[in-house]
Amino acid sequence: MCNLYDIGPKRHRDSNDWDSAVSAAIHRFKKTTGIRKTDTGPVLVMEQKEPHLKSMRWGFQRSFNPAINNARTEKLDSAWSEAWKDKRRCLIPISTFYEWSGPTGDKQTFAFQSQVEGNWLWAAGLWESGKDEPAYSMLTTNASPAVSPIHDRMPVLLSADSFDEFLSAQDPRDLLANSPVSLDIFRCENPLKNPSDHTGPREEDFLPGFDGMD
Repeated sequence: MCNLYDIGPKRHRDSNDWDSAVSAAIHRFKKTTGIRKTDTGPVLVMEQKEPHLKSMRWGFQRSFNPAINNARTEKLDSAWSEAWKDKRRCLIPISTFYEWSGPTGDKQTFAFQSQVEGNWLWAAGLWESGKDEPAYSMLTTNASPAVSPIHDRMPVLLSADSFDEFLSAQDPRDLLANSPVSLDIFRCENPLKNPSDHTGPREEDFLPGFDGMD
């Protein structure tokens, strides 16, 4: 968790500097929907006090795991301490991320989006130079009450007023505990069934016998 997300298309009418940095370069990316680990995705880093978009591989390479795409916030003083202390932090623009819930064979797919139509979600991440190319991993934390009926973990989602502090402060871990971002959550078709046709979430009703999020 999270193992699949979309970026676009860009739909904003009014953009801040962070949105604009992605909009100006999103055309460079061959894949903006159905992004999975080892795929290349856009991330934003702070350079000379301004947001800059970088192209990186999703997932840190390790001998025991070729693509660590999620980094637990509980390990900021152990596995991820070097990247955290060196301020190798990034923001990951997301239009939709996906999670699955239910018994094997009858799993439901859920889509998570901003409650503000057309807005990106911004996930907190870490990055490193990597063995072959720069790579990023998404920070995850305990699920919010809205997400916990589906999964016990979720990406750390940040609001725009905390971007500068997250990227530049020495130890802004207080920003990672409770997400201030409200989510629109709905059941959708499984985008992995026909990945070549996937252009975004397609809403569906619940399967019979599934209690949903009650």
